[in-house]
Amino acid sequence: MRGSAGSAMLELQGISKSFAGVQAVSDLSLRVPEGVIFGFLGPNGAGKTTTMRMVLDILRPDSGRIAWRGAPITDRVRRRFGYLPEERGLYPKMRVGDQLLFFARLHGMERAAALRVIDRELARFGIADRKDSRLEELSRGNQQKVQVLAALLHEPDLALLDEPFTGLDPINSELLKEALIALRDAGKTIVFCSHRLEQVEELCEDVAIIARGCLRLVGNLARLRRQATRRVVHLRVADGSPVPTEGLPLRPLEPGRDYLRFALDEGAEPRHVLATLVQRVPVELFALERPSLQEIFLEATADGGERSE
Repeated sequence: MRGSAGSAMLELQGISKSFAGVQAVSDLSLRVPEGVIFGFLGPNGAGKTTTMRMVLDILRPDSGRIAWRGAPITDRVRRRFGYLPEERGLYPKMRVGDQLLFFARLHGMERAAALRVIDRELARFGIADRKDSRLEELSRGNQQKVQVLAALLHEPDLALLDEPFTGLDPINSELLKEALIALRDAGKTIVFCSHRLEQVEELCEDVAIIARGCLRLVGNLARLRRQATRRVVHLRVADGSPVPTEGLPLRPLEPGRDYLRFALDEGAEPRHVLATLVQRVPVELFALERPSLQEIFLEATADGGERSE
């Protein structure tokens, strides 16, 4: 199984960074396993972009250590990384094909090989006919495709992607998901930030959540969902009669399509609740709802300390 069981490829040990007295990242330690798509999440201003830039040596940490495969990251190693910034980092007057070739060559690709990959990927993303267009002539979504391709053309060992799905329609979002999964299946490591948590939930086995520059939550997403303190019960009674919850640790929530939803008090044992209910009414459905990543995110970024799996 991929994910937490893999060896750490990227390791951050106690890194901190401040700007003019404002602490952007504080004593952050994190291990990203090999060959995974890793969700790096947090509210606006949490320190995600600053952390990525420290990995890339765009910024230097005030303290702490960053390692790749157990060793300090050299310029040679860093050439095998890919970076997609949230803000566009391409040249608006430059033609799309020339621009992609420029970035591919920066990452060490041979010219002939780079040209073949560029043609293939432009066709894959439906913009082969814009190869000779200036970037500024493209729509916002097509500019985002070019930005993504510039980061991934050389099949990086580590891809750091900041909001990669911004501006992409559902069709192109699926194409990007396929590209990321193909990279992962080839053994590459992908770290991406996104506020579109449904995509993180779909792609990632492991996540880390930071807030105010501090790690709040890290681990395998499936286990984190099982261990979340907020538990919700789905309940349906066979004859549709009212549910007598007197004396039970259940608080009503917004109902589902054909079932009722109740919050289960912390520490309450579901099987004991069910045993009591079946003595009162004909229970047709009794199930625990897994919390969504959004619910986990909101809980983790509320005031509180670090937590892990």
